Amino acid sequence: MNLVRTIDRIAQGKASRREISKIAAMTGVVTLATPVVRRPALAQTGSDLMYFTWGGFEAPELFPEFAAKWGDPSTSFYGDEYEAIEKLRAGFAADVVCPCIDVMPNWMRVGLQPLDESRLTYLDDTFEAIRSPAAAFDKGERFYAPTYYGFSSFVYRTDLTDITPETESWSLFFDEEYAGRMAMWDSTDAVVPVASLAAGIEGDPYTPDGDDLVKVEELLRKQRDLVRFYWNEQTSALQAITSGEVVLSFAWSAAIPPLTESGIPFKWAQPKEGLISYVCGLARANREGTDEELVYDFINANMSAEAGKFMIEAYALGSANKNAYDLVDPETLVRNGLETPEASLAGSHTYQFVPVDLKQRHIAIFDEIRAGF
Repeated sequence: MNLVRTIDRIAQGKASRREISKIAAMTGVVTLATPVVRRPALAQTGSDLMYFTWGGFEAPELFPEFAAKWGDPSTSFYGDEYEAIEKLRAGFAADVVCPCIDVMPNWMRVGLQPLDESRLTYLDDTFEAIRSPAAAFDKGERFYAPTYYGFSSFVYRTDLTDITPETESWSLFFDEEYAGRMAMWDSTDAVVPVASLAAGIEGDPYTPDGDDLVKVEELLRKQRDLVRFYWNEQTSALQAITSGEVVLSFAWSAAIPPLTESGIPFKWAQPKEGLISYVCGLARANREGTDEELVYDFINANMSAEAGKFMIEAYALGSANKNAYDLVDPETLVRNGLETPEASLAGSHTYQFVPVDLKQRHIAIFDEIRAGF
């Protein structure tokens, strides 16, 4: 199995349970065997719950209490949140979905049902910084519960650059010293906030407009002539970093385990302007009539410390449950950049919802720049 490709597939929500089990074994994570389930006397089973999620997030280690009590849920998969939203809009019915907080305003348009906070067993165990964002609520009711977070930063070769911890900055992506030796994610979700932070734009780096957008556009035009390539799959960036083709690349935290395994000298940067972060969780979708015990047992199982431990060890993602970190070897936390979760979250820039018209302008500008205009 290609570890780099599998980590990349997990980060994109495309990995199968078999791939996750293999990667967990290779990285020293002890996975849970699918339990011999003793069904409750009630007629319903786990399969009565429809879980609509990213591929790879159906692993029972992510909801161990539910799997032990009810068995596996029924699952359907998506590769993109907007794809999932359109499928629900078209009539697909699901009980639980996996929104990221910056997309919640869009999810709210397809009939999500409110959550009863009194039935969320582990809500008070989540980090306060991500427990109750404004987008989790509508008219005073909670519609979202956090389960994990991740960071975006950049990786660089310590043997092929002069970058030091003191000089780690998003501005390096606009430095002519690295012309032809850098790679960037082919998305406005990356290029816009990176350029905003490098330009010193204060406040929200995701929604530059007016004069700030002019500054971002100028930097992106400069960057176009400096990047060796824009990547769609992180696998290609990691392979280029490993070979030395590029020495600097935008990256998700899922890059850390495979690069560590490769043995190359590299560093996961802590840019002085702050990391980029994303926070995701669970919401109750549009399906009516499913037993509420199933729904809340499933959500609670995902929010448990045990599920968080697996998320940290196998996926290099942070658990929203602060008690999960006591279950993980400190060296693994350091390796995955999660040794100071609350402090790291507080110093990061969490993805924010970008209004549709502004997002379309960002995309149009970037498309024009990549096309050479």
